[in-house]
Amino acid sequence: MSLASVAAIVTVLGTVGCGEAEREAAKANSNEITLWTHTAGFDDQLNAVKQIVKDYNASADKKATVKIQAFPQSSYNDSVISASSANKLPCLVDVDQPNIPYWASAGVIQPLTNKDLLSRSEELLQSAVGKWNDATYGVGYTDDTVALFARKSVLKSLGIREATFDQPWDKAELMDALSKMKSSGKNPVTGTAWDYPLDMGTASSGGEWYSYAFSPLLQSFGGDLINRENYKTSQGVLNSSKAIEFGNWMHSLVTDKYMAVKGASDTGLEFVNDKIGLLYSGEWTYGTMKDNNIDISDIAIMPPPDLGEGPVTAGGAWEVAVTKSCNNTEAAQDYMNFSLQDKYILSMAGSSLPASEAAMAQSDLYKEGGDLAVMAEISKKYVKMRPETPSYSFISTEFDKTISDIINGADVKQTLNSAVTAIDANIQSTEQSSSSK
Repeated sequence: MSLASVAAIVTVLGTVGCGEAEREAAKANSNEITLWTHTAGFDDQLNAVKQIVKDYNASADKKATVKIQAFPQSSYNDSVISASSANKLPCLVDVDQPNIPYWASAGVIQPLTNKDLLSRSEELLQSAVGKWNDATYGVGYTDDTVALFARKSVLKSLGIREATFDQPWDKAELMDALSKMKSSGKNPVTGTAWDYPLDMGTASSGGEWYSYAFSPLLQSFGGDLINRENYKTSQGVLNSSKAIEFGNWMHSLVTDKYMAVKGASDTGLEFVNDKIGLLYSGEWTYGTMKDNNIDISDIAIMPPPDLGEGPVTAGGAWEVAVTKSCNNTEAAQDYMNFSLQDKYILSMAGSSLPASEAAMAQSDLYKEGGDLAVMAEISKKYVKMRPETPSYSFISTEFDKTISDIINGADVKQTLNSAVTAIDANIQSTEQSSSSK
């Protein structure tokens, strides 16, 4: 779920609109459009994209011939930046959902207008549709979500209730479970000693994980990253009394030795190796468990805890969008609509959550009774999108630093106030920059 850096997007902002010669050359080839995908190195996903394009190009109703150019995810955004500088962006690009508002405000991508495509987007998970300012810019095939993972045998042995979709743990139950696991110090069934009761991925600071995974916990307390009534300030939400309570709680998980300041680099493998009792992670952990022959029937997949204002989970993954410079938007959107058939959504999903109900029903993992069926219910009921604002990348980076400082012992109230000051200054600067164009 890597995101374009702020610097990268600023570069994009400064380069849109040049290269008239290239645009004219592109118009001459408007019966051929190109799709840039970030899936190079992810063979299953890339093969699925290739099959979709092959089928579209063979269809009698195609509006243009689609070509694929695949990039490794690690270099994808750099490739977009370089192409934007040379005005050589293709018609169709992958874009990570939280970046859509910034890319839209920068004029890199344009709103979708095809009625059939927009109608189809309404049938997808809301977290698979990228919006900004009431317009739809991107659609995706899959999503991810997070949950709590534990061994049923451990919960039973320690007298801990297994949380269910209908009855998640509240804060008291979560802390009681952690207390019992800490007192045990080991898996009471196998006798394997635990390093800590819990791992929430604290080793992953510096990327998107902290915002993706920890802001839902902040929201469950009653705080948020930004005031969603106007998206103009974080004042009173990120430094509210509820947010301070959340910060103190995060800090206490470390000081009370429920989790490490810096946990394992691979939390799924840590859980598989029985080094922790409780794991907060995403559905991708399932693959690690299967690869290591873990008895899935002993695994409890439980919704995020209700920390006061109900359980909250994250959403938003990679989507496809049409660039502003596309010379054949009719064909680009026609391809996107074609690609959203349920069979293609299913082929793109792997262990991720398929974006349509019909595709979920065909998925061995997510259909009723499937090993990950509860993950689909968690996403549909508890998802809260990351703030749809051009300032999100800055907010995410600031939140990551803030939480890292807090779990390392910084003063909670002061640290949150500093984050609010920085975020509000960025929002004001972004608005001034936009209004001056």
